[in-house]
Amino acid sequence: MCCSCNETYTIFSLSFVVAEPVENNMEMYHAIANCLFKNKVISNINVAKNRALTEDGKNLFCFELHLSNTNHAEALTLENVQKALADLTAQFPGYSDMQIKPHVHVHA
Repeated sequence: MCCSCNETYTIFSLSFVVAEPVENNMEMYHAIANCLFKNKVISNINVAKNRALTEDGKNLFCFELHLSNTNHAEALTLENVQKALADLTAQFPGYSDMQIKPHVHVHA
């Protein structure tokens, strides 16, 4: 969780297995925002820390979603985010195995 401009954001880490390495996908970010707004899960969204990784021979596309809902904070849950994004990979050929996890901040 982070705070900015009197708004509290909940951070979720997303990852996808991708056929080809990807570091950025504006169409996907727009689709994510559309699904989350349409399902009234959020009122604000920011995308951060885009990265392409290779793990166990698989290409991964990972990023963070910083989400808030100033009108209905109780709607911003992992379950609601997962439900809103359940069919996301069907819109993007070559994307599979979406993982959504609450971001865990580790202090050094």
